[in-house]
Parts: sequence; structure tokens; C-alpha cells
Amino acid sequence: MKIRKSARAIVINSKNQMFLFQYMFDYLEDSKAIWITPGGSLEEGESFVDALKREVYEELGVQLTKECPEVYYRNPIYTLKNGEKVQSVEKFFLVVLEEKSFSFDHWTESEKKRMRAGKWWSVDEIEKSEDEFFSKDIARMLKELASRKLPEEPRIIV
Repeated sequence: MKIRKSARAIVINSKNQMFLFQYMFDYLEDSKAIWITPGGSLEEGESFVDALKREVYEELGVQLTKECPEVYYRNPIYTLKNGEKVQSVEKFFLVVLEEKSFSFDHWTESEKKRMRAGKWWSVDEIEKSEDEFFSKDIARMLKELASRKLPEEPRIIV
């Protein structure tokens, strides 16, 4: 089984909102658009932290200069349209930003094709939404991170 490692940024502002992209997963067996955190695959020889910095710059136009703690992880298995299974190894890092607007000038062709929208979400909006999110734990995660009480060690999410 192919393994895909990725670094994900849980971007939170001082209003305790999380920034998410609506992304169209058209290459998966069950193609659908879901709200996801900024981030993406590690490149050859790249660490998770280096990938995090590169992805945040590519997708948001922001240079990360502060250390971003790893707070969560997950390892879902996805099925591609051709039937191939992929084990995803995802590490989530807390990124606190006060950007009023982001730059999307550095998106890859894949991102330009699949990114549908970007939005700041509150816990209340997430809990009331019928949209699909990257994790069933998203509201709990945002409540926990908004309190700035970080897990002592990265915790698994679903």
C-alpha cells in the first residue's frame, strides 16, 4: 500500500476561528468537496515541519517564523478511483495567525483546480453546518485549541 505523508496547519486567529479550504477530492473513489486545513504532502527528503512551512507559504502566502507545535495526527486509508488504497499519515500543527487576507498567488496547478473556497469558521458555525469537514472531531479540536490548552503529546483524531 502506498503511504502519503502530509503536514497540515490548523490555522486559528484571536477570535478563535479556524481557517479552512473547501477542497474537491475528485481523485478519490467517493469524490466530494470537504473543508480541510491548509497543508499537503511532503516532498522528497522534506521533514513534516519543512513541509508545513512550504505549504503555508504556497497556500496562504504566509512565511512561518515561529515554532508551531504538533497537536494532532491521524492515519486514514483512502481508496483512489482506480481502486488503489493509500495510507495517509497526517500530522497537524497549530498555527496562530492574524492575517486579514491571504495570498493565493503561489498555488500549484492541482490547488487551482481543486480549491473551491476559503473561510474562517467559528465553533458555532461548524456545529450548525451540514457541510463535511476533514475530521468528525473538528469542533472539539477548535474548542480545545481556542483555550490554548494544548495536548501534552499529539493526540489522534478521526
